[in-house]
Amino acid sequence: MNRTEDVFLSHEHLWSYRTRTVDPNALTIRSVTHNGILQRSTAETLCEEAARISTKELVELKNANHCPFTFNEYLSYYFYKIYLAYNCSENAIIKNRWIIRNLIDPNITTDPLLHNIDTKYLKDLINACKAYCEGTEYAVAKLLQLFSDDIWKHGEVSCNPAPSPAAYKKPQTTVLLYTSEQLKIFLNAVYSSSCPHRLEFLLALFCGLHTGEILGLTYKDFTPCTRVLEIHHQYIKNKQPSPDASSYIYKQLDMERIRDFQVPDFIGEELVRRQQENNVFFSSNPNKKKETSFSISSHGTIKTKEALNAKLKSITRENGLPSITMSDLSNMFVWFLIQKNCSLEKIRYLTGGVQIGPFLVDGTHGKEN
Repeated sequence: MNRTEDVFLSHEHLWSYRTRTVDPNALTIRSVTHNGILQRSTAETLCEEAARISTKELVELKNANHCPFTFNEYLSYYFYKIYLAYNCSENAIIKNRWIIRNLIDPNITTDPLLHNIDTKYLKDLINACKAYCEGTEYAVAKLLQLFSDDIWKHGEVSCNPAPSPAAYKKPQTTVLLYTSEQLKIFLNAVYSSSCPHRLEFLLALFCGLHTGEILGLTYKDFTPCTRVLEIHHQYIKNKQPSPDASSYIYKQLDMERIRDFQVPDFIGEELVRRQQENNVFFSSNPNKKKETSFSISSHGTIKTKEALNAKLKSITRENGLPSITMSDLSNMFVWFLIQKNCSLEKIRYLTGGVQIGPFLVDGTHGKEN
């Protein structure tokens, strides 16, 4: 039991702790939260004592029912001792590890003995994951099908309890991810040439920004001394153009997409360099209207999505890489976060609320031309 996760500050500056309580009648373990404790040290002491008691009771329950595992215990055992032994797909391992840690674990409120697993329990768990993160239910069902096949094959249950993944909507995926080698070739190409869009490509790939967010960045959005970047608007096509209106407009982001974070050193250096280059350009071209956007073209206007994608197409073609777009670069950032086993909340925040489901199904990785 992780004491750091199970003792936490709740409402009104009071401490809470979470314990596993044995229910011998239902042959299960229930997660129970205790609230209203004044001091953290008291909550930690109570949590440790409850853990000691529940551990003893769980051993007795297992012995009495000749079942050495609960569902969650065997799911962990299955993944690390069985699944990893026969699965050679690195991507599948990364996806399923993330699903267990960030979708299934947070939604287990009851943890029955392995022999007591049934279809209703697994369906309820899948639906809980769906409610927690819509669009992930298909991937969860696929993993639980593998798990159920194993416990059925080994005689832990009398019939296979897995609900069919076909009963759940499979997300449409257009995610294209480069292999490590392809990514290395791409970055070498971006850095080895006088690429006018290097900053834009790096912001998408290593910060997960969408194209409109990148084009909407202005100097006031970046603080060089702290390297903090603020994302609160985007620069997009005007859907209601008129003779008197611009073809492109700045638009405020929805509240859930507004965010700020510290960028890596090399991104900060690129942002500072770009502002300096832009200042030199406008000083040399006083007839041009000065812009405060980072993404200034050679004509003195804000760049376009089409121009960025055209350059990407040229780079990939010249280097024998699969053709990608700015959206693909942003998607690769999401995959980096999944690889690091980042929490769902962190991924949602850093990406402005990306839909995670398409990244958890069988997609394209390192596709050849």
